[in-house]
Amino acid sequence: MNEIHINTPRRLSEREAAEYLGPVSVRTLQDWRTKGAGPAYSRLGRRIAYDIADLDAFLYQQRVEPKTMTP
Repeated sequence: MNEIHINTPRRLSEREAAEYLGPVSVRTLQDWRTKGAGPAYSRLGRRIAYDIADLDAFLYQQRVEPKTMTP
């Protein structure tokens, strides 16, 4: 029998998202939202939720590649 697995994205609360991102506070996430910056989020009624894939994408966008030193 073939099983179908639906991958439901796991959503995190503001607090969980701040912890996931590391040295980011809930207040920083709130500031980013009001400025239209930061990771993508969903508004579920009065609650804010962050998809882990969106947090990972945001972290990847913040990556800085080191410059290679040329002699």
